[in-house]
Amino acid sequence: MGDYSFKTSGEISIKAEAVIDSSNVNIPASLNVNLSSDIGQLNICSSDEKNDQVVVVFNYLNGDVVVTNGTCDGNTIEIEEFRHDFLPVSVTTLFSNNYYINVSGTGQMYDDNMIIFEMKYNGKAKIGSVTYKIKDKDVKIVAYRN
Repeated sequence: MGDYSFKTSGEISIKAEAVIDSSNVNIPASLNVNLSSDIGQLNICSSDEKNDQVVVVFNYLNGDVVVTNGTCDGNTIEIEEFRHDFLPVSVTTLFSNNYYINVSGTGQMYDDNMIIFEMKYNGKAKIGSVTYKIKDKDVKIVAYRN
């Protein structure tokens, strides 16, 4: 439980999944893209102490707020999947608004002061007639207790 400041970093993979008409389309089959650094506040509150259930709130500096549930077991927290629509700055213009990303993760507490989350990103993006699959390669969130 507690209030934390967090930062996200890592790399995602964007791979072409389906091409309906490729006659005049010149697009990469895959891209590995570094995520832009998301920062913000993370709050973890108990929702059911008996079953180690928690509510997890990500309050991103850009204004987005994401609320999800999780389960704690000792020094580990498992975050349920939530939808978070964003893209790295370097590919935002390429994909405009047609992307759908689901995020989940597992965090490990260190020294009662820091949580390191291994995040899982899965989703899709669409450019014209091409559908891309978005998948994590190595995404982490590091949160320090305020």
